[in-house]
Amino acid sequence: MDALGQASSAPFLSVVIPTYNESNRLPQTLVEIQPYLNEHFPRHEIIIVDDDSPDGTSAQTRALQSTYPNLVVLTQPGRIGKGAAVRRGCLAARGDCVLFMDADHATPIAEVEKMLPMLGEREIVVGVRTYQEDESRSRRIVGLCAQLLAHIIVFRKPVIDSQCGFKLFSQRAVGKIFPYCRVNGGMLDVELFYLIHMFNVPCYYQPVHWNNKPDTRVSVLRSIFIDTFDMVKIRLVDAFGGYSKPLQPSEQPWAGNSAEAR
Repeated sequence: MDALGQASSAPFLSVVIPTYNESNRLPQTLVEIQPYLNEHFPRHEIIIVDDDSPDGTSAQTRALQSTYPNLVVLTQPGRIGKGAAVRRGCLAARGDCVLFMDADHATPIAEVEKMLPMLGEREIVVGVRTYQEDESRSRRIVGLCAQLLAHIIVFRKPVIDSQCGFKLFSQRAVGKIFPYCRVNGGMLDVELFYLIHMFNVPCYYQPVHWNNKPDTRVSVLRSIFIDTFDMVKIRLVDAFGGYSKPLQPSEQPWAGNSAEAR
């Protein structure tokens, strides 16, 4: 890593974090991940994509850029959804490897060390929440039901864990998959696997630790209605040829947005 760091100023690892009303948790997450990244990945960038949070997450994070020189802040022009935030961050990432993770740091950043060796043979390595602590029974039931529905409605092949918010992509895989994504909400993860299967992109599953953090937001009604609708929408988009060509930058929902900084 050091040799790479001396050879080029471009980042080796890009860490994408989507946010919405995370002013209370995000600063602590940055405190936790920055020392690790500085030590193990001297060439890195952290890309925060905020979904126009009313609690001031964007402004708060921009104020931290003097403390974290590798921090990039992108702000959506309105509330579009987590999926769009992840998509925008990954498409903006300059790293050879692109990791997206949740703002609550539920999966420790150090888990990426297990995933990087696998990226040589595959283009995508996804986390599987094998080691879970303090997960509620209701959250587990909702997660299992969503996974079952995704297999019935969407997936072409078996998927161990689609919703783990800790996924690593090669830059090549980002270019193959993310321009074709259409889902703006939380079912982006499901759409990613649909596209991974469609394009036959090599993918590896890696068990990771995951801690259920306080104030984690899970909406049962959203899972039942909106998420199910988005799954059906994925199949309809494909049926009508929507995945036959990538979205152009001008077609993305944040196109023309000037509320960003690098």
